[in-house]
Amino acid sequence: MFPEKYFEPLNYFAENLQDILDKDNPNIQKVVEKGLMLYRQSFVSQVKFSNEYIQAVVQDVTPVKVTLDLDYISNSNCTCHADGFCRHQLALFFYLLAQVGKVSSWLDTFRKPVSKSIDFNSLGIKRASDLLKETTEKEQSYQEWMKNLHTQFQLIMEANSEKPYMIAEMYYVYMRKIKLNSPRQTEWKLLYSVVSQVYTFNQLFLLSEKQDHSAQTINRYYRHILHDLISGIQNDLNKLSNFTFPFAFDDYLKHLRVDVENLLSIQPVLEFESIQLFRILWTNLFTNKSMRQEELEKRLTQESSSSFSEKIGIIHLLFLLQEDSEAMNRIQSHSTNITSYMLYWIDYLSSRRLWRRMDDYIPLFIQELKNYLAEIDDDDFCHEFTNMVIKSISPYCKAENKEDILEKVFIQTLPYSFRRYDDFLYTKNQLDKWIDLYTLAGYGIDYLGKDQLKTLQEYDSTLLISLYHRSIQDHIDEKNREHYRKAVRQLKKLRTLYKKQKNQQEFEQFLFILLDRTKRLRAFHEECRKGKLIHAEN
Repeated sequence: MFPEKYFEPLNYFAENLQDILDKDNPNIQKVVEKGLMLYRQSFVSQVKFSNEYIQAVVQDVTPVKVTLDLDYISNSNCTCHADGFCRHQLALFFYLLAQVGKVSSWLDTFRKPVSKSIDFNSLGIKRASDLLKETTEKEQSYQEWMKNLHTQFQLIMEANSEKPYMIAEMYYVYMRKIKLNSPRQTEWKLLYSVVSQVYTFNQLFLLSEKQDHSAQTINRYYRHILHDLISGIQNDLNKLSNFTFPFAFDDYLKHLRVDVENLLSIQPVLEFESIQLFRILWTNLFTNKSMRQEELEKRLTQESSSSFSEKIGIIHLLFLLQEDSEAMNRIQSHSTNITSYMLYWIDYLSSRRLWRRMDDYIPLFIQELKNYLAEIDDDDFCHEFTNMVIKSISPYCKAENKEDILEKVFIQTLPYSFRRYDDFLYTKNQLDKWIDLYTLAGYGIDYLGKDQLKTLQEYDSTLLISLYHRSIQDHIDEKNREHYRKAVRQLKKLRTLYKKQKNQQEFEQFLFILLDRTKRLRAFHEECRKGKLIHAEN
């Protein structure tokens, strides 16, 4: 089923595509027909929706991957690397359009002959309505943006705020409505999108406070919306980084900065989201050094009454200004609750390959990992957090040849890093540590593959023998036929290992003691007779 939230963007995309494609160009007409043919032959598959992006695989002579950006058509791409809008992108477009039943009407519009008219613009002549429209767009100020956003929020969101289960549904209606007011120029459209999403985030916070929504209510009905807003702002800022900011942006940024001053005063139930948004804005949008310095000085004067969120904000500004010594002193003054927030700074340094600065932050981060994970009562979160930590630190360890640092991370994050640490030790041929890891985790020889058993036997058969001893006892302790059979099979393999060492007598002594100790377990002895092990007792 086609998600409803994509209806409006798809209509906008379809209209833009009509304007972009040259209808009188025979080559363009052929591309459209080929795209239509690929769609009709059902060559579009694996369609995935991700925010404003839609991805799919189109089977041509060779399969290609297609991405459509419904908001910014120029960001759409295809792995065929053809110039302009290719047949594969059109095939996916027609596939999406068919979900809302508009393929034939779009084609009718495309195939209509373009009426020949005088291009007054080329002569420097414009209609009065066009001049009025341009003037209106130029005069659209930050305050007018805010007025429109406020009006729409009041009409759509506030009207249903007493019913928390309606918030998510109304949110998508509201977002479609405010997008209609977007400027036409790409950079202005991106800035408007950022401003509108920040405004919406703040208003949802005020709404939750006004209605006294509990953490449970927020989690159930609309915390995911706050995460979508943060993700959307980050995506828009990433796109905006490709543009040089015009001077006209300055006034808008100044007003936006005022609007986010109280972002860190949000109630504790939304603490993580508010800190994350604050850091994204000051990292990617408010990049002027003097602006950051001014903000830091302002917050330092109010530090005595600062909340935890506001203290994190101060540390972040110090971090951005590269005042690392002061930032680390403040980090050390906090308990393990700051550990999760440090990951953002580690990610920032790692993505920019600032290894020298990472030398200072990494030890602080690693030393608190174990205590932090011990306080979290959610295994899924701990696994996810551990994977993010390893992913963030690995490039630094590889670039600086500091595998010992990576190993410390593995140890501090056990048991959640078991599989990664297991692979690390086995690949590095550190088999003594590898076996110790399995023993510590309580995993027996049944968890090892044939290749691993062979490698271990070639490296040191005594390690393998010790594993078999422990595994045999574990199976016997289960006290059922299936495990007794497994114990007997492993006893026979153990006997083979002792034979290869020419130490069969030691195995016979071990078996004699084992059988004597388990003489009450008649089922086990019966399995030993079936496996022809009992004769060893004599």
